[in-house]
Amino acid sequence: MGQDKFLYRVASDLLNRFGNDLQDVAIVFNNKRPQLFLKKYLSEISGKPIWSPHFYTIQQFLALSTSKVCSSPLKQFFVLFSEYNLLLASEGKETVSADVFYPLAEIIVSDFSQIDYYLADPAKVFNLIGSIAELQHQFPNFDEEQLDFMRSFWASFSQEKQSKVQEKFIEMWHRMPVLYKNFHDKLGEQDLVTSAKMYRDLAEGRSGKQEFIRQFPHVVFVGFNALSKAEELLFKNWQNDGLCSFYFDADEHYYSDKKQEAGHFIRRNINTVGLKNEFQLPAARINDPAKEFTIVQALGNVAQGKLLTDLLGDNKSAVDSDSRAIILADESLLLPVLQTVTDDNLNITMGYPFGQSAVFGLCDLWLNIQEEISSGDRLTLAYHQVMIFIFNPLINLEDDLRNNIYKKITHEKRSRFELKDLHGLGKAAGLCFSVYKSPSETIRNLGSLLLIISEKIDQLRKLDSLLITEAIKALNILSDNFEELNASPGGVEMDAKFVFRTIRRALAGLSVPFDGEPLSGLQVMGLLESRCLDFDELIVLGMNEGVLPKVSITPSFIPDNVRRAFGLPVLENQNSIFSYFFYRLLHCAKKITLVYNGITDEKSTGEESRFIKQLRFETQCRFRDAVQRNQSVENYGTQAIIVEKKGIVLERLYKYLQRNADIRYDKKISASAFTEYVSCPLKFFFSRIAGLKEPDDLPDQIGSNLVGTMLHSVMETFYRSSVGSEVTAGFIKMQEKNLTAMCQNALAAELNADAANPLRKQDALQQIILKVIEQYALKILRHDAALAPFTIIELENKDSYAPLFSVRVDGKDEEVRLLGIIDRVDRLDGKLRIVDYKTGKDQLRYKDFEGLFDDEGRGQNKALIQTLFYTYVYEKSRSVNGVEPHLYTVKDLKNGTLFSERRRDGLKLSDQNLDHFKEQFELKLSEKLNEIFDKTIPFVQTTNLDICKYCPFKKICQR
Repeated sequence: MGQDKFLYRVASDLLNRFGNDLQDVAIVFNNKRPQLFLKKYLSEISGKPIWSPHFYTIQQFLALSTSKVCSSPLKQFFVLFSEYNLLLASEGKETVSADVFYPLAEIIVSDFSQIDYYLADPAKVFNLIGSIAELQHQFPNFDEEQLDFMRSFWASFSQEKQSKVQEKFIEMWHRMPVLYKNFHDKLGEQDLVTSAKMYRDLAEGRSGKQEFIRQFPHVVFVGFNALSKAEELLFKNWQNDGLCSFYFDADEHYYSDKKQEAGHFIRRNINTVGLKNEFQLPAARINDPAKEFTIVQALGNVAQGKLLTDLLGDNKSAVDSDSRAIILADESLLLPVLQTVTDDNLNITMGYPFGQSAVFGLCDLWLNIQEEISSGDRLTLAYHQVMIFIFNPLINLEDDLRNNIYKKITHEKRSRFELKDLHGLGKAAGLCFSVYKSPSETIRNLGSLLLIISEKIDQLRKLDSLLITEAIKALNILSDNFEELNASPGGVEMDAKFVFRTIRRALAGLSVPFDGEPLSGLQVMGLLESRCLDFDELIVLGMNEGVLPKVSITPSFIPDNVRRAFGLPVLENQNSIFSYFFYRLLHCAKKITLVYNGITDEKSTGEESRFIKQLRFETQCRFRDAVQRNQSVENYGTQAIIVEKKGIVLERLYKYLQRNADIRYDKKISASAFTEYVSCPLKFFFSRIAGLKEPDDLPDQIGSNLVGTMLHSVMETFYRSSVGSEVTAGFIKMQEKNLTAMCQNALAAELNADAANPLRKQDALQQIILKVIEQYALKILRHDAALAPFTIIELENKDSYAPLFSVRVDGKDEEVRLLGIIDRVDRLDGKLRIVDYKTGKDQLRYKDFEGLFDDEGRGQNKALIQTLFYTYVYEKSRSVNGVEPHLYTVKDLKNGTLFSERRRDGLKLSDQNLDHFKEQFELKLSEKLNEIFDKTIPFVQTTNLDICKYCPFKKICQR
């Protein structure tokens, strides 16, 4: 039943104290979660239906004291922004933009709130002291320690030492008292108040409903720890008047030991403030030898969530809501927990973060698009955001529209799009690719986009629907605030950048509560939600130093020395609060598992929390240490991919045979297909049989294929008019003046540009490509000019070179057609030459003939195999002999164009040496082609991983 649990004891005592009058009592907690558990215990203990008491959070309860409404953070910013600029204008200073002021405003509002919560005098906190000697006179009530804090701070601000930074700080410091007053006055004119000012007004007797508490016969405050000065004053006065009582949840272990920071505030509440605890503190329950702690070092942050599978075992559901809980000291671990624990009875008290949802991803895309449009020419948009838009699953664009845009990006290399052209993609596109006009219209556009998405997608998850609803609510509030600011006297023009950032901030902070039965199942909660609750078994994730306790504090303009002098919160207060949160969890728990990230990286020290070290040192509890095992990954060794030639594979392979050829589908073995098979049979299968395509280059990517194709096009254009004629050095020199235009036309052709306007403005990358192609072409032309005169015989003839070749298939003679698209055939000094242009790292040197077809690929020379293939195809098609293969490698033309062996006296491939080489090549060509059509030889991977480096299919092979 859990009779030792704090809320159970509270419920029992309340029923004993108030009986049937409990229905008139107000019970106040720090947060909502404990209310459900207290109601449950009241019902269990009473054993009959009873009228529920009034339940409030402290914020809700104190709000009863005023008719004013607590202003939203955004409203506070707009008021502060306006008042700050009015102050600057009165000083004759230049006003600041909203975008610049926003981070300052967050700090200023936080400082004002702490001044109000702790009842400090803003005029004194922000008082400028000209001399250290004035301290004692101006602050007669300060003790010596407080005066020392002030002396140490102001000593650095002597007139002689003031730097520009200090001068700016003093200017800001000087404005604060006036700004504080004007800020609250302006809110008050609109019947608005900050939460902190509401506390202060009530504590100082200026509230509109000062006696509101008397509407209840009694008020009970349950589970409070750290109190502000305003709360201390209110609680003490109400207690003295007999209007309230308190239940503090503490343990003798840390309460009696003044060195224990966990008990700092409870000790202060009872001993200093004088609040009476209705409970006698129980004996030290934490230092219990029966308590079992398991300290687990996880191998990474996300890995902590993955550990839950082992930690929870088979019993993931808890019958009682107070039997087992997962506490997230680091709330970013919620998603790993959700991905690991799939139990339907999981009870999550935290909200799902909007910033980690697909809906926020769409909002973020919309904001990125709007920011880029606003910062650009407001007429066009770069392709990057367009491509993200068309593939966003929530946009769900029609296939035809998506494919059309994608084709323009990849085939036409369209780097920018006209906004008006994008509007044709539908209503969602019109809202995304709109031009910023005003904050309200922009926010309405985003809201309308979310509504369209919610109506358009039938299978939208319930969670996504809730996220969209919350986002639209937040956007409506945001729009109202902007409109109100604009309508105010001297309305401020809002910069588009600030509007977009404000929208992003507003949405990123949203969360949506999970559905579920709060009093059943396995509880998952953050530290704050765990206040007042006790569990038999705990699993705490995120037990790292720097996470628990946190080492960062809220940014402030009020230095630490001044904070200490005026009793404002400092870092030690935060340590005490988190220490209490943690130690309080241990009161009733019998089995506790504490998990921390043991990996050191940019986000983690890899060190366990000092709280764990403290427990080891100061208690006699049992401790067991464990290290997360590496996730077992079964290693099957290298998995070779073997494709047998049967079924659909064989059917597609046989389409290359002439018996299956027809006008519609006449497949040929090209030079590139042949070299693919020689280097890697599996690559031949992927590209030629399976029909897999290499990914298209994007507009800002320079693909090797693009450069090579353009160079071939330029050279063909350059020599087209000279086919059948003699080319002289003079002709080349004269024709060079047209080279730039030829390069531009080649680029336009590659981009599928409109023929009527081929020279449209290129972007920077395209201009670089043009320059590279022009330089490559000039290298070839310089080489040709040195060889001239020569005669061009043929150029890029795509149809003529397709001779038949005999192969054996299933014991029968069959024929396949070879295909060679040769860059250039010319005649120099009476010899016919095959010229192949190469823009890569191809080499003229080769090891030996046997190495060309080495299965391991160590001695292969792809360029030589291709040019020999071209030579064979040309000689068979034209019935000629003695044709020489030449390779024009534009990166290295100084070593000539003839192939040669790597040895020092290596013979060049020409004349008799070449004839023998051709004979060997024809035999090897026959051997490899017969191998391709041999059903008993499957398509396998190459063993030479160097070949895989630039293979487009290497991810399939996982190499």
